[in-house]
Formats: sequence, structure tokens, C-alpha cells
Amino acid sequence: MAGGRPNKPGSGKRTPKVAGRAAPRVTVSRPVQADTDAQMQHSTVPTEPVDTAGTTVSGVERKRQVAAEKAAREEAAAAALNQGRPPRDTSSTLRLAAITGAVAVVLGVIATVLAFHPGVTVSDNRAFVDQRETDKVLSQARAGACAPFQFDYKKLDQWAASTRDTFTGGALDQFETFLKTNRSVIEQSKTASECQIDALGLSDLTDDRAVVVGTLIVSTSRDGVIADSQVPHVQYTLTKDDGGNWKISEVGQF
Repeated sequence: MAGGRPNKPGSGKRTPKVAGRAAPRVTVSRPVQADTDAQMQHSTVPTEPVDTAGTTVSGVERKRQVAAEKAAREEAAAAALNQGRPPRDTSSTLRLAAITGAVAVVLGVIATVLAFHPGVTVSDNRAFVDQRETDKVLSQARAGACAPFQFDYKKLDQWAASTRDTFTGGALDQFETFLKTNRSVIEQSKTASECQIDALGLSDLTDDRAVVVGTLIVSTSRDGVIADSQVPHVQYTLTKDDGGNWKISEVGQF
């Protein structure tokens, strides 16, 4: 070249260019490097929201948006968790209705079966149709239901008297036979018995005959120590005497 620097003698070749060698040196300042590292470390942190016009959303608006998004996520999670579950109040109501319905069905079956025992037709049964007589039968049945099961070896005469007031016919005959046979055994073993009526209901009622079924709780003790406890299911047949009172004439299991 005319204005250039002359080549040195003996150098027929030019120095080859190496990538980056002829490029100008770029100096990275420390603040820029620090900003780059911070961006890499916190790349998961959401950037400040920007509206469509390119302006930065204010801090108050950003907090409002974050709170709204959090509330939406919590609501969605709660909906997914409770999906398919009925409300608590509804569940309690349904459970109570199921229990009540089951009890009603059981009582209905018992009443139906007992109402159709041999010798009685549906048209003859006045139980709960004649409410006044039904109440009277149940009241007098309660007075004698526990009579043969409740005694004290120290008061056998009183026990016999109370049983005779509420029993008649075959039921009274069976009681007298039992007392005569077992009185000495009861006294020698110092046996006593307590009875409670757990449930009692009328299953059949005609003009002069009634059938009552019940469940008793009978606890037997010997010399003051409880020896046994039973829950018998008992059926009582009652007959009306000339004075219009109902007395137990038969006792059996059902």
C-alpha cells in the first residue's frame, strides 16, 4: 500500500487472525456482574406486573392482585377437598333420620308379628284404638310385671302378698308352687333379686283379654354380692276380672 508501513524483510506471510484476538476487549464492571448473578439466583421470583401500556403497576395494586390470587387458590383447594361430601348438618340429619327409621321398622315388625298370633284377628285387636283401655292395661301390667322376679330372702311373705295382688289363674298357681319348693333354699342362700322394666308394650287387646310384651333387667345377689344379671324378654297374658281390673294370668318368653 502507498501510505502504509513497509513490510519487514523476510516476512512474506501475514499473521493469521485468531477468533477474538482482533476483537476489542470488553470490560464487565462488578455491579453488572452482581446484577446478573442476582437475576440467575432469583429467576423464580415473579417480576413486578406490568400493564398493557408498559407502565409498572403500583405496590398497592400488586399486593391486591397477589392477595386475590392466593384467595382463589385456597378456594379451589377447599372445593377439591370437599368435593362429594355433603354438608355436616345434612349428614347429621340423614344419620338421625336413618336411626329413627330403623327403630320404627323394628317396632313395626314386632307389633305386626305379635298382632297375628293364633286365635286373634286384626279386627279383634283394639290395642291403641281404644286408648283409654290400652293405658289401663299397661298401667296394671307394669304393677305386676316384676312381681315374680323381685324378692328379698328377709321379706318373702311380703313378696308373696304383692304377687297375689297382681297374678291370677295359671300364673298364680305356678308362683305358689315355686315359692313352696324354693323358699328354704332362698332363705339359706340369702338370695335376693331386683327387677326393672326396660320396655313394655301392648300387642293385643280384646274385651277381656290382653297380651303385653316387655324386656326386664333382673339382677340376682347372694349375701349382698351380685351373682348374676339377665335381660329376659317376657310375654304376659292378662285377663279382666269382674271388677274391671286386669291381672296377669300367664307368663312366658317371646
